Amino acid sequence: MEEIMKKRQKEADDAYEAMWDAGRGSHHPDYDPTASGDDVVKASRATEELYNALVKNDIKKVYEKIEEGADVNFVFQRAYRSREGYTPLMVAAHRGRYECARALLRAGADPNYINAGHDLTVFWAIDGGVDMTRLLHEYGADLDTRTPKGWTPLSYAVAKGKYGATEEKGIYPEDVLKFYGAKLYGDGPEALGQRSPRESFDLAAEGFQRERGSYQNPLEHP
Repeated sequence: MEEIMKKRQKEADDAYEAMWDAGRGSHHPDYDPTASGDDVVKASRATEELYNALVKNDIKKVYEKIEEGADVNFVFQRAYRSREGYTPLMVAAHRGRYECARALLRAGADPNYINAGHDLTVFWAIDGGVDMTRLLHEYGADLDTRTPKGWTPLSYAVAKGKYGATEEKGIYPEDVLKFYGAKLYGDGPEALGQRSPRESFDLAAEGFQRERGSYQNPLEHP
């Protein structure tokens, strides 16, 4: 049995090496070997493997690849079938990979990067949830940046709507940004519908995020 397992592992290792093909191939699922031009830049092997570790939320592998020299500010763009481009931090932020994002930021990832589509890294963090927004704020993200197309984090958050039932009525990402100091509203993207006038996020408020109970078994008022 042990010999069989060794044989299978060697076959898997050989197949993995064949994918890289001494740098002619790739470990990134969207790599386009036919892309050409001066603006087509291929990532190093460690950087591509960093991308895969972020997608899988493998924090141990993330640290390993950073130690190996993966570029935490590499822009995956035309060589990877993306016109706008995205960084490893955008990948982690959008997916809510909190520990992975923190590892990238500690290694020097830029929280204020704007891609060719004029999207802020903070936009991707807003998609990733409350904690991801706070994390980028703690590492220096400018929450009042206005992009060339006139968008700001607050206007993006307004268009997003609200997060799911984190609390009994959800949390508005707009309120999260305002709590951490954002003030500037931009021109887009378009918001569909109107939000409730209530404030949904205030860590300093008495009883915020307390257990709510239910209609059948209401908790005593704090």
